[in-house]
Amino acid sequence: MRPSTAIVLVFVACGAAAAQRPSCEEVTALAQMVRSKSAAALVRLKRQAGDSYRAKIVFAFRRFELKPTDVPSARAVLDLIPNTEEQDSDWHTFGDSLCDSETVQDMAALSRLGDRLPHDLARAVLLVPDKMPEYVSYARLSVQDPHGDYAERMRAVCRAKRAQFLRAVGGLAEQEKTWFVSHVFNPDGCQPLALPEAE
Repeated sequence: MRPSTAIVLVFVACGAAAAQRPSCEEVTALAQMVRSKSAAALVRLKRQAGDSYRAKIVFAFRRFELKPTDVPSARAVLDLIPNTEEQDSDWHTFGDSLCDSETVQDMAALSRLGDRLPHDLARAVLLVPDKMPEYVSYARLSVQDPHGDYAERMRAVCRAKRAQFLRAVGGLAEQEKTWFVSHVFNPDGCQPLALPEAE
C-alpha cells in the first residue's frame, strides 16, 4: 500500500469512528479504568464500559500496566493490534473529545494512555516474541500518526529480540518490506526513520 493511500484510509476511518461516538457513560468508565489501581477495580469498571473495541484496548493495556511481567496480559495487549483502519483510528483518538460532556480530567487520562500504547506494545512483544510479525506489520499504519513514537519504541525490540525482529521484517510482503526499511525503520542498525513531529 502506498503511504498516500494509507493516509486517505486513516482519514476515512476517522470519519467513520466519529460517526460512532461512545456514550458519555462509556467514556467516564474508560477514564476510570485508566486510573484504576487494582485488577478488581478494573474488572468492575470494564462491565460499566461495555465491550467495544476501545473498551477492550483500555482494559487490556491497563491490566498489563498493573501486571507488566504477566505473559497472558502481554498477549492480550498484542491480540488487540489493529487489523483494520477503523480499529487503528480508535488507537489514535484517545486524546480527542469522545463525548460532549467529557471532563478535561478524563480526556487527559485517556490521552496519556494513548501516548503510552507504543511503549506498552514494545514491552509486551518482548514477553511474547511469537507475536513479532503482527507487531512489525502494524508499523505501516501506526507511523501515519505524525506525533506517534511507534518506530522509536521499536529500537529496544530490535536490539533485545534481534533474530525474531529480523525474521518478522523478512516475512513482510516485498513492497511492504521496501517501504518499512526505507521509511519506517532500518533493521540493520536498529534505527527508527519515522520520527514524531514536535507538537
